[in-house]
Amino acid sequence: MLGIALVLAYFGAEIMTKFGIPKILGFMIAGLVLGTLGIFNDDFRTFLFPIVDLALGLIGYNIGLEIRKEVFRGQTRRMGTILILESILTFVIVTVLAGYLLGAWHIALVFGALASATDPASTVMVIWERKCKGDLTDTLMFILALDDVIAILLADGAIAIAILFYSAPGTVTIIGAVGSLVIDVAASSAIGAILGFVMVYFVNREDDRREILEFELGMIILIVGLMSWLQLSAILSCMVFGFVVGNFVSREKDPVSHTLKVIMSPIVMIFFVIVGASIDLGVIANLSVVLLTIAYVGGRTFAKYFGSRVGAQLTKTRELTTKYLGLCLMSQAGVAVGLSLVVEQNFLSLGDAEAVFFGTLILNVIALTTMILQVFGPVAASEGLRKAGEYPDDLCGTDEIHTIESLEDNTEPVDDVSDTS
Repeated sequence: MLGIALVLAYFGAEIMTKFGIPKILGFMIAGLVLGTLGIFNDDFRTFLFPIVDLALGLIGYNIGLEIRKEVFRGQTRRMGTILILESILTFVIVTVLAGYLLGAWHIALVFGALASATDPASTVMVIWERKCKGDLTDTLMFILALDDVIAILLADGAIAIAILFYSAPGTVTIIGAVGSLVIDVAASSAIGAILGFVMVYFVNREDDRREILEFELGMIILIVGLMSWLQLSAILSCMVFGFVVGNFVSREKDPVSHTLKVIMSPIVMIFFVIVGASIDLGVIANLSVVLLTIAYVGGRTFAKYFGSRVGAQLTKTRELTTKYLGLCLMSQAGVAVGLSLVVEQNFLSLGDAEAVFFGTLILNVIALTTMILQVFGPVAASEGLRKAGEYPDDLCGTDEIHTIESLEDNTEPVDDVSDTS
């Protein structure tokens, strides 16, 4: 069955690529087909949960590798303000809309937390393919790097509150839940950092990083297994692990083994196939779910765009960055989908009928919204970067180039709000 899944996912990805759509959507559609045909049933999905945990670890590791410590220098206050405003506004607006439609505010908090995540992969791919450079690109890279960190923290808090709601009275308190969350975050981060520096020590001593590929992959599997045993956050721990490895390995070393990326690819592919197979057409065909999906996509789109614009205006960010940053934050994929699977597993383990229903609902809505946002998100990012004039001159429209030249010639440079430390 895994062979069928990989082959079908490959062809699905190839079809999506021909239409300029990220491959992830092809993986999920392949899973939807396999699930609908009964090839990927619930028992087989449960059997594959260890692959889900490993894929989450690999996704976290990749995100950590992309977070460069250089982004914290110079303009952290300006970019951080934009990041906080767009993330929190998205969380609030989607929570309110979901709460109004569902009447279950503990579940609405989960939707709000998941909505704050932004997919870095498809957006960064646009930047790399087009060789974009400029203030919008720099600001975007900062937000993409840290947006998912905030989403993970919000999701962990929302899950804790939801579990508290379904716990027997007196067994868990709010103070206890908050304290447990703080300990979980601190412990996950600390373990990831410690093992990251262990990895750095061995990489820096080895001339060819490919020689310790098994060790590198083994460390990721070790973290995932350890986090599962300790009931901590594998994705957060692997993200911190990736940040340490990506930033403290000697510059002359490869940032990450190409072979490791090849190994990651089929694991992440199967992960998205599992997500697609988890979609229940009977659930998403319900009118209330359709309305919830529309509210989620609409509220998230508005909040991302408006929140980033207000943040940019408050920090006196350059005009073109202020105008087009929001268009580049539409995509949603790995972290949101991964966290929705974590939510489903947590809710299923509670055994409560209502919790099981909401766990299934959350996974289906997030999978459906991801499919929608993966279609127009990368296109919006590409258009925003083009209109901001950050494509190379041969790809950038003449109107945008003229606008940039006019701004440079006729306006005073805006002082960036930056940290002096």
